[in-house]
Amino acid sequence: MADDLAADGGYLTLLQGQEPVESMQLRKRLFAQLWQPLEEELFTIEKQVNNIGITEVCDFVDSSYGEIERREQGQVARPFAEVSAAVTFAGINTGDHGKLFQSLQDQLLERGHHVALLESQYCNTLPNLQRSLLEQMFNSIYADTDAGPSAFGGTKTVTYDLGLLQLWWANAACSGKKAVVVLQDFEGFAPTVVDDFIRIVGGYCDAVPIVLVLGLATSYECVHQSLTKASISMLNVERFNLQRSKQCIDTAIHRLFVQGRAPLCFGAEAYKSLLDQFLLYSFSIAGFVKKLKYAAMDFFYAQPLSVLASMLAPNAAVSACPVRLNSDQVELIRMQRSVQRFLERRATENGGNAYVRQALSDDDFFQDTVLLQMARALVMYRRSYCLGIDAIVEIQSMAPEAMQKPVRTLHYYGVGQQFDDCTHWKTLLAVVRRMKTSEMTLLLQKLCRLVDGAADVDWDLVADGTHIHELIQGAAELLANPDGSAIPDVLDNSEPKKRTRTRTEMEHRPFLLFDKGASDAQLNALEKCCEAVEAMLRACLISYHDVALNEVFYYRHSFLLDTAFSAQPRAAVQMALGKSHYYVSCDCCAVTDAEDHGSDDEDQRITPTMHDTSIAYRLHQECGRLINLYDWHASFSSVVERESQRTAPSQGEIQARFMRAVEEMRFLGFIKSTQRKTDHVVRLTWGM
Repeated sequence: MADDLAADGGYLTLLQGQEPVESMQLRKRLFAQLWQPLEEELFTIEKQVNNIGITEVCDFVDSSYGEIERREQGQVARPFAEVSAAVTFAGINTGDHGKLFQSLQDQLLERGHHVALLESQYCNTLPNLQRSLLEQMFNSIYADTDAGPSAFGGTKTVTYDLGLLQLWWANAACSGKKAVVVLQDFEGFAPTVVDDFIRIVGGYCDAVPIVLVLGLATSYECVHQSLTKASISMLNVERFNLQRSKQCIDTAIHRLFVQGRAPLCFGAEAYKSLLDQFLLYSFSIAGFVKKLKYAAMDFFYAQPLSVLASMLAPNAAVSACPVRLNSDQVELIRMQRSVQRFLERRATENGGNAYVRQALSDDDFFQDTVLLQMARALVMYRRSYCLGIDAIVEIQSMAPEAMQKPVRTLHYYGVGQQFDDCTHWKTLLAVVRRMKTSEMTLLLQKLCRLVDGAADVDWDLVADGTHIHELIQGAAELLANPDGSAIPDVLDNSEPKKRTRTRTEMEHRPFLLFDKGASDAQLNALEKCCEAVEAMLRACLISYHDVALNEVFYYRHSFLLDTAFSAQPRAAVQMALGKSHYYVSCDCCAVTDAEDHGSDDEDQRITPTMHDTSIAYRLHQECGRLINLYDWHASFSSVVERESQRTAPSQGEIQARFMRAVEEMRFLGFIKSTQRKTDHVVRLTWGM
């Protein structure tokens, strides 16, 4: 059994062992086939977004030290020299800094510069810093030249000094190149080491064009707090922002979830958990990818209907499932609430009763016909949803900046709320109603281009049959010629309303206040266009709960994600100390009296067989903010002395055990010393 499990990569047959082996193997292949492109897509997005900031830093390095180039050309240079320094804010996601600065190093090397990437853990002193710098620089020079150490008068004892770099730099003919020193984690370096290094570099920058790149994780103020004024005055500082995690996440969410390139989407709660981990904790792209992969693994490992992902393709094509589903799998699909609603709607159509009867009784008909129709409707819904989000983005671009939301937030509104319940949608519709004729014309042009790009959407399968293309095109034609053309059939062809100034009219027709010179026909056309835009958004931004098979393709296990990636060490430690017998499987610590089982005080009783730290923890929970050590010791002794009358511990042993328990609790952060009362400690944690 274990060998078979290892051979299958941990996959098991689900449905209580009734799942066919072919389906289990298909789930295994699907995860490998679908996750690899997604991972490559995420890596490409991250690289493209980060290259914007990296290119700016590389351009700064190329343009620095113009004085040396002017001196080489015989021109007059400035009488003083400054060390060029690029202060880069890389963000708090320190786990991603290695990959980010490695990309910066690779791009600088491609431009012909010599780069030394230094980390604080290897440069705790100035000699170690210079040694690491020179070793990396010399390796870079050897890679570009045929010269070895003997060409520069190599000796057996090497003095790691920048004078050696100056000598080697002159002999290596590095004209036009720069020596770039990257301090990856600036906050980790000792301030005195960096301060002395900048002073040393200032003495050699006339001969060797050394450019410093300081990587920050906190803020730019850290540079002023760490360095002295004398060192800062020697730097020619330029600020850069390499933290583009939010832009990267926005692009990834738009491509994977909005455009539907990923077969697995996230429900409202799971998507909120995915965003909260990124926005509230780390801003880490790597953490986002890990959480996404964990959800994909859970989907293909534990969801027996994940084999249906083989029916969906990124190009909106739908194909039959490559394996035949057994009766248990088909019945599981029929049991989904969205599938039942789909069949109920089909029953209301002409001939729908026969269709539903055959779908419920014939497994082959359900798999060959009904399942394909539901999968195609799901794909069409995703395409129309993408159109709705893109339309919202275009409307936002014409709204005030305070009303603009990123794509990640728009997608959260789309999956988490109904259209009528979303305040942001109502705010944007109010912006549309206040548009002038020229602004509405520009908006309709943008919407027409979006609708033309979604020409393959079958509107009969989504949006209750509303043909968005005809709706927007008709609105654009009506606005272009409000007097000479008839109102299209897709729009409401009621009589034009007269221009009134009542308060109720201004609330529903606010554009009357902005286009005062327009005719009644133009205002009527403007109102019809507002209604068309609202109808388009209502048709495209319907909830995914109304789409068949949403229980399968919209991941909802938010609790599983929170448990796996939102660790709570304090709660775990408190639980272990408060209920130690559950963790150590100790029968003597548990309550054995039959009358006490099930009582509320069962987990609060303190027995002498418990661990000393657990006893001290439970006793400290009964105290207030200040804990008297003598009283605490007395309570601890009264519990420990009940261990055994024959082997009662001595007072010295009890005191030693108490001191060890107190120190362990101090180490875990439950208490701390106080200067107010030397014989007291302060309690730091509450609750649990």
